[in-house]
Amino acid sequence: MMLSPGQDADSRYFMPLLEQISLPGSQGRPRKRCRYVLADKGYDSESLRHYCDRYGMKPIIPLRKMHRKPRPGLPRLFDRPQYRKRNAIERLFSWLKEKRRLCTRYDKLASSFKAMVTLACIEKCLRADFSDKP
Repeated sequence: MMLSPGQDADSRYFMPLLEQISLPGSQGRPRKRCRYVLADKGYDSESLRHYCDRYGMKPIIPLRKMHRKPRPGLPRLFDRPQYRKRNAIERLFSWLKEKRRLCTRYDKLASSFKAMVTLACIEKCLRADFSDKP
């Protein structure tokens, strides 16, 4: 998780956030890169797509509706069934916004706000693991 000022574009923090990722596996050192990157239209830029290509990640980002110059080579195909998995991310954001303290941002310091988001995520994981509901 990475906090950014409200007036900054989220896409500016895409590459620094992916540099922090460590995906544990069954054996060996943790992987640094994922196979797919699911993002919305706000992340549709050539620099982000080149970053994904350089590290072997498949970007699943819908194209914006603006007019563009045609690029040489084959057009990128959009994997709609894979993009539908982004629903889990949107549900997490929706669940976090149900928390009044996070939604209205009572915390003045970024460090305390980040701590509260971390605690909310821990609570969500504990409820999922130890819930009596099937």
